[in-house]
Amino acid sequence: MTKVKLIFGRSNKAVGLLIRFFDISPWSHVGIVHGDYVYESVGMRYKGRLGRRKGVICTHIDDFKGRYSAWREKEIDCYNENWFADLQHMVRVKTEYDMMATIGALWLLRLFRVKLGSRHAHNCSEMVNVVTRRFRSDHNATVADFWYLQH
Repeated sequence: MTKVKLIFGRSNKAVGLLIRFFDISPWSHVGIVHGDYVYESVGMRYKGRLGRRKGVICTHIDDFKGRYSAWREKEIDCYNENWFADLQHMVRVKTEYDMMATIGALWLLRLFRVKLGSRHAHNCSEMVNVVTRRFRSDHNATVADFWYLQH
């Protein structure tokens, strides 16, 4: 088992407020830190140092911190020894953002906690779950799930 550093962001935009409300979480976004970069899945086209993209992207940590009103880092246990190779692969193949899972998470999260969107597209917390393997693959992992993990 290895450790992975996560970074959480708090957005005060409408979507961020909805995510925080339905997720009962102080955070609306999560990514994985590696060196000076953050691997994250974004739903809106983001213009960063690597061009305009959405889905799983790699951004400089300063860009990530600048987009949020608050942020925090946290280390968690990772059950995937090849986690970094998996992240690089997601960026390389341009893994899409899973909007259906995000919408489903907002409305159905508290009732069913079942993954709703595509198996080949991920919102931010699903991407972290696929890489770290902390929860079952059919579990709709949320930002709060990772924030409240003890280790």
